[in-house]
Amino acid sequence: MISDVLKTVFLAIGIGFIVELLNQWLDTPFLHDFFKNNLVTILVALLAINATTMGIVLTKIRDIMDKSNDSQLFDATRKHMLISIKEQITLIILSIVILSIKSSSVITSTENLPLLLNASICAIFTYALMILYDTAKSVLVIVDFNHKHD
Repeated sequence: MISDVLKTVFLAIGIGFIVELLNQWLDTPFLHDFFKNNLVTILVALLAINATTMGIVLTKIRDIMDKSNDSQLFDATRKHMLISIKEQITLIILSIVILSIKSSSVITSTENLPLLLNASICAIFTYALMILYDTAKSVLVIVDFNHKHD
């Protein structure tokens, strides 16, 4: 589980830096303004969507477990879902902290620190989208599981 989280973190950081470098090369304030005004709201909305989706998935998992009489059938799945919620809450907190300190005169006057913070914000958004993708995949896995075993 930890290795999956680390892979996702490093992939999101890599994508975040690429997006930020591209944003600087294009010399556009759009992405920074967009994240400044919307990132926390988007992250909270994604958390709500994912939590609702997980509730639906867990209901279906409970049905499958009841039919199979195996209460440990989806233990790993439940652990991953809990980790996902913790990741999303962490992303919300990190985005609030980074967006709060990003405009500080100490930060803006330190060479390369704005680049690091902007890339981190892009990475947070990327990470949140990756979690959304994983949650959407879980619905498909449950649907496929249901078709195979009913």
